[in-house]
Amino acid sequence: MSSRRAIEIMHAHRATLFSALAAWAIVALLVPSAVWAAAPASRPDPGIRFVIDRETFRVHVVDLRSGDRGPDIPVAIGSPAHPSPSGEFEVRQVVHDPAWNPGRTAKAQGARRVAPSPDGPLGVAKIPILGEYALHGGASWLTVGKPVTLGCLRATDDSIRALIAWLETRGALGRKPVRGSGEKPQAFIRPTRFVIR
Repeated sequence: MSSRRAIEIMHAHRATLFSALAAWAIVALLVPSAVWAAAPASRPDPGIRFVIDRETFRVHVVDLRSGDRGPDIPVAIGSPAHPSPSGEFEVRQVVHDPAWNPGRTAKAQGARRVAPSPDGPLGVAKIPILGEYALHGGASWLTVGKPVTLGCLRATDDSIRALIAWLETRGALGRKPVRGSGEKPQAFIRPTRFVIR
């Protein structure tokens, strides 16, 4: 091949390369803006919401992202002398095998601390709501649907188990706690709020 022919081929390859680079630069400038315009804005997870209906003595739970409803939990609520707190509260964990640390009123009536156990006064688990108030197990069917507690929302252990199982199917809870003695916290990994009106 003559040197002149080699130079012509080299110029042809260089022209092709420059054309390809120019086309790539144009695509690189245009595509990100097009993709950005077409991509839906990511929305924060609205989370899980619990709502207590005092008139029906039931706790309703809903996955706000999908609209799916969880089990409606029948509960006992605070008595007129010791009403359940009202408001909207962020809840952070489920505590399995909870200990019972009686509040002022219970202590005044002679109650003493009960060690962590699924058989204690709070049943198999509790969801702390505010201070000493919680949604918890340990209720008898004889008390569910009545205003008889010192402010907590008390459900049967079967209802609490069904609720926790549903929360796990929604991806609302972190890793299951390991077996062993003591309380076993399990964190909410989706935003979760409790509304008591």
